[in-house]
Amino acid sequence: MLQAYCRKRSYAGGDLVELCVSTDAKWFGVEVIRDGIEPRTVYRAGDIAGEYYPVPGDAVENGCGWPVALSFPVGDDWRSGFHKIQLTSSDGETAEAFLIVRAKAPQAAILWVIETNTWNAYNFFGGASTYTADGTAYAAGAARVSFQRPLPPGFISLPRDAHRLATVKEVDTSLPYGKWAAEQGLTLWTGAASWGQWGQAFTRWLEKEGIAVDYAASSDLQDYPDLLSRYRLMLSVGHDEYWTWEMRDTVETFIANGGNAAFLSGNTAYWQVRIERNGEQMVAYKAAVDDDPVIGTPNERHNSGIWSHALTRRPENEMTGLSFTRGGYARLAGATPASAGGYTIYRADHWALAGTGLSYGDQLGADLSLVGYECDGCALTLRDGLPFPTGEDGTPPNFEIIGIAPVALWTRQTAPEGLYPEGSLSDLELVCQQVAGNRDEATLQRFAHGHAVMGCYTRQGGGTVFSGGTTDWTYALADPQVAQITRNIVAKLSAVEAG
Repeated sequence: MLQAYCRKRSYAGGDLVELCVSTDAKWFGVEVIRDGIEPRTVYRAGDIAGEYYPVPGDAVENGCGWPVALSFPVGDDWRSGFHKIQLTSSDGETAEAFLIVRAKAPQAAILWVIETNTWNAYNFFGGASTYTADGTAYAAGAARVSFQRPLPPGFISLPRDAHRLATVKEVDTSLPYGKWAAEQGLTLWTGAASWGQWGQAFTRWLEKEGIAVDYAASSDLQDYPDLLSRYRLMLSVGHDEYWTWEMRDTVETFIANGGNAAFLSGNTAYWQVRIERNGEQMVAYKAAVDDDPVIGTPNERHNSGIWSHALTRRPENEMTGLSFTRGGYARLAGATPASAGGYTIYRADHWALAGTGLSYGDQLGADLSLVGYECDGCALTLRDGLPFPTGEDGTPPNFEIIGIAPVALWTRQTAPEGLYPEGSLSDLELVCQQVAGNRDEATLQRFAHGHAVMGCYTRQGGGTVFSGGTTDWTYALADPQVAQITRNIVAKLSAVEAG
């Protein structure tokens, strides 16, 4: 047995990393590797005495509480980036942990904020996550989850031939990722929360393109409110689902002051969470938000339901332009299983599409299911054949819709069999309940037919925000048109004033 975690998610040069380890082996070794096209080892240690510590019964909520087994300083010469910690024990077992190295002073104009809050929400180490209490069911999970736990296998690294949740070209409603993961000894949840799913490929693409970025963890936006002020562009990539009030304050202040943001992610800022106990615990009541102790208090806007909850009055659309409540799943189980997988282009003259050759009505990214897994949209209407946001859900009125694709929130009929435990709400029912306060037939129909949306807006007197509207943007970077759009976004928003 060999398991490990770092006391913090991110460190800067000169900080002391504290690695907590439990093993029944006599000794173990550690190698810290900065991920990239050419992974680079920055630290090694060996012959560290092993000690076994049990997993406490309350580890999910309060953490493992294991002593620090190894401490080492972050070198001032370590480049900002995502670092894998690979452990090997004397009896041949291996394990992984991670740390993110922040830049003490900016080394780039771009800051990529890695979605570490989402990993914690899906982390079922100790027997539960915010999704499950028995390993399979989609709801009835823990309301409080600790960062002080190892990540399960597959959350950091995946095999080279790893599958993805969304299907590509073939039509298969059986959720083939689940079968593949089981064959690898992994769980379904590694398809939803893993550096290996989106982050690793994106960091390697950036390096191949010669695009310099600095890195940070989700919670750094809360811990360092001025962090973004040193950058021109903030990036969100993959599955960036869990945000605190303070994180949104940091990003929205940045945009108001002229900073730019690119959300190459989906299901973005869907759930509000709170970080408590000196940054060690994340509060996420989610579907059980009525049990959140802040409900009925002056702080009830900080509840841990969805950001579009009627009590919160701060839909994520106000930041990103989009929301999962108006989007849904794409090419996943029974949700649009045979859809094109790409965006239908409506505004081919938008600057983001320069050099792509795309025209009105073309498909973008269909061959690689750019529109796959979880997608964000907005309430929209057609005028003279072109889509416009209605604004009823909080999307800025000047949000330009570049492309759209049909997607849908899961119902009990379209979700994977057995995913919803008895008595729980489907995704569609949850959205209706938290946004509209009811689940009557008219409300269900109002939210049943979503769209993935790709678009952009510029805040008056502030910065520009581009939203890709899909978790699986990274998977489509092999498409020359998607790659060119990504270059356009990064070049414009990191180098010039918005507008």
